[in-house]
Amino acid sequence: MLCCLGLFAGLAVGSATGGPWTFIAPAAGFGFGLLGDMKLLRGDRKNNGSHGAGCCGVGHMGEEGADSRLKDPVCGKTIEDKTARYRAMFKGNAYYLCSFECESSFKDNPERYI
Repeated sequence: MLCCLGLFAGLAVGSATGGPWTFIAPAAGFGFGLLGDMKLLRGDRKNNGSHGAGCCGVGHMGEEGADSRLKDPVCGKTIEDKTARYRAMFKGNAYYLCSFECESSFKDNPERYI
């Protein structure tokens, strides 16, 4: 959806400026929109802002750690399966999550995060 918005915005800018921008602006707008769409579809979340203050850190580990480190599919934090309090099953697989908010988000739409 963002790629279409970027394309239309690029067409508007390109037609207003003319010259080579007639071709460059729509392509650039589409490209930036496509990158935004890919980021949304993958569900990348590098910060906790989308979860509020609830993505607490219980069970989180640093880069160094045990053999049983897993990645939370919602926010991307590294957690240890032995200490993770939150877990969800989907299609026979167990997914470990760092917080209640991540667990709720995953259970609401697991396909988004897999």
